[in-house]
Amino acid sequence: MTDATHHPHVLVVDDEPEMCSICARALKSRGYLVSTTSDPAAVTELLARESYDVILTDLKMPVVDGLGIAAMVRERDPAAAIVMMTAYASYEHLHQAMQYGVSEFVTKPFDLSQLLLAVAQALHRREVIRDNVRLRALEALRMDSEVLNSMLDYRSLVPSILDLAVRWSGWPVAALLIGNDKTPLTAVTVSDSLWSLTVAAVDFSHRVLHDRSLQTGYFAAFEFNGRTTAVTVAIPLLSNDIQAVLLVATDDLYPNLPSVNELMTLLAKQSVAALHNADVYGHMAGLYRKQRQIEAMKDEFVALASHELRTPLTMVIGYTEVLARSLKGADLTQISEIQLNAVRMKQIVDTLSDLQISGTTEALVPQEFDVMAMLKQINGQVNERFPRVSIQIQSHLSQFMVNADARWVRVFVSHLLLNAAEHARQERVDVMIQDTLRSDMPEPTTSAGRRWLTITVIDHGIGIADQDQLHLFAPFVQLDDSLTRSSMGSGLGLALVYDIVQRMEGYVWVSSKVGVGSAFVVMIPV
Repeated sequence: MTDATHHPHVLVVDDEPEMCSICARALKSRGYLVSTTSDPAAVTELLARESYDVILTDLKMPVVDGLGIAAMVRERDPAAAIVMMTAYASYEHLHQAMQYGVSEFVTKPFDLSQLLLAVAQALHRREVIRDNVRLRALEALRMDSEVLNSMLDYRSLVPSILDLAVRWSGWPVAALLIGNDKTPLTAVTVSDSLWSLTVAAVDFSHRVLHDRSLQTGYFAAFEFNGRTTAVTVAIPLLSNDIQAVLLVATDDLYPNLPSVNELMTLLAKQSVAALHNADVYGHMAGLYRKQRQIEAMKDEFVALASHELRTPLTMVIGYTEVLARSLKGADLTQISEIQLNAVRMKQIVDTLSDLQISGTTEALVPQEFDVMAMLKQINGQVNERFPRVSIQIQSHLSQFMVNADARWVRVFVSHLLLNAAEHARQERVDVMIQDTLRSDMPEPTTSAGRRWLTITVIDHGIGIADQDQLHLFAPFVQLDDSLTRSSMGSGLGLALVYDIVQRMEGYVWVSSKVGVGSAFVVMIPV
């Protein structure tokens, strides 16, 4: 049965405008929404723009006949309701129409009551078919959900969700963007590593998360060797401590959206439950509550450390420089060690200060600057601290001059490179920088038509476990909490990066695999 609040939409196709008008008046009198066309060749475009509950079409028409239209409709929606009208009724025509999935057959001339009865029966038959499809889907998903709910490890759970999304939809690629209420959508996993996520897809995902509803976008969400997807379905996955968006995309211009939307809705419900279970078993919910309780203490510490330590550290660095100049020719190893550690402490204090300032309402100051020149300068500064690490820069910029707040760009790029150099195992860090002008953003996103700068930093390090990625951008997070850890960061750098990028209305996320390395991606409008 159809929903009482829903008025079925009927598309009438007949090369005789008078017949379209007669059918439309009769259907409208029974509460149907009706669209008509006397040009059979226009049906393809109409189906791409609108979803119809019933297709009422003539059999004999020029260019595209009724059987061709039936095949076109059935390819988009296997459960579509199709009613065929013809003045040439025969067993052969009836047999052909049934092969093409036609629900009802009306012979001209006909009473309008016959036409209305045929449309109503076609709608009823469609609902029965859809109910059967739902039952089969629910049974299959019940079996898959048992597997999902038995997984308590993010490393296996996330790929399983993506595998189900691809398998159930029949589409080539899916992605899961996941985070928490403070740092939403910062951990990104793509079902196939050959595909890359576009700025438009990230922008679309944040809007879907904000609207908390399934949405369909007609834009390039994924790219691979010049190939792009054309249609994307995005659905939010929300629980107490997890905020995520599941994307599934295809390069088919006319996919079966109703079926995919239903399946993704069912999968999303099961995925939320599975992710929540993994979150509970990983004790992340408890850790997050504890983190909230001590936020006030952290804020007080930030203010105290940045204010009280800056002056004595400046004096230590200054006096060691004077002492080193006065002892030329002597063994300066110990003095150099003092200088090195004092400089490192000063960097921590500077980070504390920047983190405090980034949380204020201080306005951004855009200005023109050469981003490649800045990147090379930061590269030199990082090499002074990590001389063993080689930073390889690959540029795919249309122009080097960009307009943004140069100070904050310098800060977040410095922290990304320092973080990568700290964790690099192959003594190499790859940096890729590119820009794109996005005029194909899904409407009504505010970033449509803006130029975006994308900076990707890859460290080839030990990688980050999936469950750790959720809180990676929170302040004071250090993944190795032992007293003998090899990396000596303050746990503030990535939190600062996140705050800065948010203020610049951009996006930041990490994609990482244990034992392989991590890729940090920042996209900012310039």
